[in-house]
Amino acid sequence: MTKIPLFMGKSLGFDRYMVSMSVKYCNLPCFFTKAIVDTGCPYTIISESTLKKTRIPYNDKPFKCQVQLGNIPLELKELGICELQFRDENGNIIKFKQEIYVGIPIMKGYLAQELPSFIGKDLMDTNFISVINKKDGSSHLYLDD
Repeated sequence: MTKIPLFMGKSLGFDRYMVSMSVKYCNLPCFFTKAIVDTGCPYTIISESTLKKTRIPYNDKPFKCQVQLGNIPLELKELGICELQFRDENGNIIKFKQEIYVGIPIMKGYLAQELPSFIGKDLMDTNFISVINKKDGSSHLYLDD
């Protein structure tokens, strides 16, 4: 049984379960990000604002679909298979290979905050991951080994 700790973070105006992770794309160095754990989101998405801080090319990637994040339309582009790395409660690194998408806002104007990244249902279902909330207020991702 493996537990990856979650924390509460404010994003898009609400407190949400979030997780820290590093992402490895091809032979480029890993980059760190935090993501909302969203059991209703069908895809694992890295925000464009996060990718702009790396050397990862994404503008020429294939279009997957358009989705709505609240009232903000996002274009999803296929980044490809990446390695996601998390730390469990004992500090061990847990790795997953996962298809990742880039979420690019399709709107003109100024966004008051960066759009978040998401851990979606695809990663959770493929790897049999559950969100567990405990009576003591702690929460974690649970992997049945």
